[in-house]
Amino acid sequence: MDRLRDELSAAAPAAPTELAFPFPLPDSPSQPVEVAAGVKWLRLPMPFTLDHVNVYLLRCEQGWLVVDTGLNCHRTVQIWEEVFSGALCGEKVVGVCCTHYHVDHVGSAGYLTDHWRVPLFMSYSEYFTLRGWPVEQKEVPWRHAELLRRAGYPEELFEKSLALFDFSGQVAKVPLSFSRLRAGDSLPLTGGEWQVLVGEGHAPEHVMLYAAGKKVLLAGDQLLPRISTNVSVTLVDPDDEPLSRWLASLERLAALPEDVLVLPGHGLPFYGSRTRIEELRAHHERRFGIIENACAGTERTAFELMQLVYPYQLNDFDLQLALGECLAHVRYLLACNRLAARPDGDGVLRYRSMAPHRSQP
Repeated sequence: MDRLRDELSAAAPAAPTELAFPFPLPDSPSQPVEVAAGVKWLRLPMPFTLDHVNVYLLRCEQGWLVVDTGLNCHRTVQIWEEVFSGALCGEKVVGVCCTHYHVDHVGSAGYLTDHWRVPLFMSYSEYFTLRGWPVEQKEVPWRHAELLRRAGYPEELFEKSLALFDFSGQVAKVPLSFSRLRAGDSLPLTGGEWQVLVGEGHAPEHVMLYAAGKKVLLAGDQLLPRISTNVSVTLVDPDDEPLSRWLASLERLAALPEDVLVLPGHGLPFYGSRTRIEELRAHHERRFGIIENACAGTERTAFELMQLVYPYQLNDFDLQLALGECLAHVRYLLACNRLAARPDGDGVLRYRSMAPHRSQP
């Protein structure tokens, strides 16, 4: 969760001038900023290059509903306690909603639901992916090794893939029950004000929340202002093609009003969702072009393509994200008949372009 989220996954250029950022950074992690009527924003620190995660508080009739939670660590719990004794002193938390299963969004869910004895709201796929995500692997499972081998990943690096499962200490004990959210539902406890939208690609069934009356979209990690959402083929779902579903999710978000206030999981709240969506589409087309050009006249493995797309020194965790993202792009191009694949004598897949060479802007 290091450099790739902040640099390697970066969508073209830093925050574009067409986007508007109406709120500065909060003065303190424990001092919520009101970004709309009945909506407060907290920015919790994380010990990574991507050094924060945004969480939100939604006003309900009986108190506040927490959306996303931050990591399970001493500092995060300390901040929540400061919020409860300060900005929310005398008020109650009535529920916790997690947009998706990633540790920065769900890490303190167990602590918060136990502390307040309130329900956890998640989609079905996100809850059970969280419950079932493997941890503390000592050996690379054969299916994982098979995916890595077919990608041309050097066997001496196989063990580094276990870095994806080394985050159990950052997630509090997961509640043994949850309240299921479905696309089109009204978010419980909010009087029908917030509608559940679902996006795919970054996570299996990523929940977003939309309040049409407020023109506010709580987007989680589906739509970010400065970096591109990580969309990866994972070792747990090795045959997946997630990028087409993520791009389809963007198409649905583009139908929302242009003046919607987007509350992202990282970065500053912003206006300009359609502009940002167009930038993200263009970003991925550039990535497709890089891969197609690299495979024009020369067959490449996924590992070789990863090194071309991400020519940086990567730590163990980032290596897996980089390979996963590269595979997501390759799988998309295969599905569109823009690439073809051929197994060599060792079973390693080698890709060639099906289109004429295209220069990159």
